[in-house]
Amino acid sequence: MPIPESSLSYFVHSRTPSLDDLEPNACHAAWRAFCQRHETGFDLSGSNPTQTTLPRLAVDMDICARAVEARYEASSQGLQEAREAISAFYEHRVSAEHIQLFASTSEAIGALLKLLCAPGDEVVTCIPTYPLLDCLTSLESVNLREIQLQDCAGIWNIDFWALDQVCNEKTRAILAVSPNNPTGHCISCDEIDKLASFCASRGIALIVDEVFACYMLEDSPLEPAPAQPACARFDRGLVISLSGLSKVCGLPQHKLGWGCFGGDPQIVEEAMQRLNFITDSTLSVSGWVQRMAPYFLSSRRQFADGCIARIRRNYRMIRDYATSHDVQWTVDRADGGWSVCVRLPGWADDESVAAFLAQNGVRVFPGSFFGYRSTQPTLVVSLITEPEILDAGIERMAELLAIALNA
Repeated sequence: MPIPESSLSYFVHSRTPSLDDLEPNACHAAWRAFCQRHETGFDLSGSNPTQTTLPRLAVDMDICARAVEARYEASSQGLQEAREAISAFYEHRVSAEHIQLFASTSEAIGALLKLLCAPGDEVVTCIPTYPLLDCLTSLESVNLREIQLQDCAGIWNIDFWALDQVCNEKTRAILAVSPNNPTGHCISCDEIDKLASFCASRGIALIVDEVFACYMLEDSPLEPAPAQPACARFDRGLVISLSGLSKVCGLPQHKLGWGCFGGDPQIVEEAMQRLNFITDSTLSVSGWVQRMAPYFLSSRRQFADGCIARIRRNYRMIRDYATSHDVQWTVDRADGGWSVCVRLPGWADDESVAAFLAQNGVRVFPGSFFGYRSTQPTLVVSLITEPEILDAGIERMAELLAIALNA
């Protein structure tokens, strides 16, 4: 007998969240309501460079036309000319044969989870960090375990004791982001060496998202990327560095990301062969963007120089404002990346504060979205915001925080 249509659930086994979880959060709803009532506000949360006045790469239309019109060559690893260009971007510290192309770093993480994990396996990451990792792991039926970065007055370090406690026989990889989004923390050379040794001794892969590695702030103690990706430092275990055109060239719309593989040569070779089986099933990367990769990467300074100047200028502005005004919040140190974190008094609720700001025309993200503890109330501000919008927006944010924190 047929089951009544009203009793059917097509999605009972879906890996997607429930519909209740897909509803807009309070901060988004408050900002949307403000925008419906007012023509202008101060959006200090944007991370899309194409929606700013940052310089764009000037596209050579002849090169573009040839790339679009070229004969299609299917390649599960990615076209040789594109991989050679990425190798050159890293000053040939990574061989083109150890580079795999993807449509994005998000797709890369999904493919790597397929490569390394069975359903029910686990990967570990350090929070605060970008919440997309939780979505990507759940879509692959992989469990994400989290440990807190050690926070010392806004300076962050990896808690290796906690890492040792959380890793077990189901752990297949550690996912790290450096520079981290949103904290701006960069994994130091000593930390990455210790992390890689930790992983190699346990047969765990180390995946390092380095999309912001070209964007170091001026007081960072680290050398600027891209000369030394994490994967190029090691000959043990399996270490994968991820990046892509989205941040390197400010081209999120031209979908091209990559993974660079390092570690034990035999393990790397097997990983590449198995990964080619996965990517051959989709061939997701557009042919024309692969052919344009050498041009885009050789021209990246057209975007990157302006972007670096802006994030450094905006970082200085926010820090100077916090120290020169009588405010109840501080600005965390950042080594690199496109975000800065504003730390609120420990008793504040950052999500409620962010919703209040949005209701009154200032959009920022609460740190709780990224895994900050309730005892670390934080607001996250984008450093690629237009300077004039940031200046006025921080002024307005300070006025509103004086109200919210003294209510």
